[in-house]
Amino acid sequence: MATEKKVQPTTKVEETLVEKLARIELENEKLRNQEEDLEFRLDSYIEVMSLYPGKLNLSTEPSGKGKRFSFNDFGEVKRILYNDLASVMENYRSFMEKGYFYILNEKIIRKHGLNDMYANILSKSMIEKILNCDSKLAVKLYQSATPAQRENIDSMLVQEMKVNELDLNIISQISKISGTDLSKLAEEAKALDAIPVT
Repeated sequence: MATEKKVQPTTKVEETLVEKLARIELENEKLRNQEEDLEFRLDSYIEVMSLYPGKLNLSTEPSGKGKRFSFNDFGEVKRILYNDLASVMENYRSFMEKGYFYILNEKIIRKHGLNDMYANILSKSMIEKILNCDSKLAVKLYQSATPAQRENIDSMLVQEMKVNELDLNIISQISKISGTDLSKLAEEAKALDAIPVT
């Protein structure tokens, strides 16, 4: 069995070169480990969550062709093969940018360079804080939402106000930001629901 000999530096210049070489080797090892962490098998499952308040269909090919994944409700999670998810991401990038669906794997987000996009998308828990009218966070979170997420949150708040009483001060502040009177929309929706179907 061969043993490794350590090179003993004889001068200060050689000493700094050996130190630099050792540091570079250590950095290269770290980079190789990070790359291995970002490797995914095409047949691994990745969890994806719908943040759309209704039916959301995603597919592996444009125009709903290919393998289809249907979400029925806000917050529903599906496990999608990484190979299929990569195709969905390619074909439904605008849905991803709008925050209609959310990939629940930080390594995938990093691997595909989506960190900046995901910094602007609200997660399910953040949206729920708005829907629950969290006095400290609801308005700030709403302000930071994408325009598409704001529209979805508006419709969810209207549905919630039809059934439950919410903090009208927070609803008023959100209404000012959205430019829509959410309380009025909720009252109109209640009135429509009260009309008997003939």
